[in-house]
Amino acid sequence: MNYRASFKGVGNLSGIVLLEFFMRYKDASAKEITALAGLDPIEISSGSSIHKKSRISKQGSKLIRNTLFMGTLISIQYNAEMRTFFDRLKARGKHTTSAQIAVMRKIVTITYSLYKTGTLYDETRYEKWNNVKLAS
Repeated sequence: MNYRASFKGVGNLSGIVLLEFFMRYKDASAKEITALAGLDPIEISSGSSIHKKSRISKQGSKLIRNTLFMGTLISIQYNAEMRTFFDRLKARGKHTTSAQIAVMRKIVTITYSLYKTGTLYDETRYEKWNNVKLAS
């Protein structure tokens, strides 16, 4: 089955990179996979004096982040679920880059679940579960 081809924004190169990544860490949870990709958020604070902005850890695979970035932009443009998620984050006041990284993290978790379950991505799934009509 071609799991990666069913998700708009994950092409040949990023699909191969993700497949190799998922095969290497096949027993990891979705939370661990995002951490291994370096997409997990970290917060820097110490008592009442140091409060820095949250950011991604970047301790994981740079290759995953680099290959998925353009796919994330394509996914935001052509995948209605990712577009709705991106717009919701932007409406909350998130910076564009932060919203794009959140979409990238969501892509990694969704494609990992597709890999684990052996199913294809269903674009109408979000619409069915949340009783909303997505703009195409």
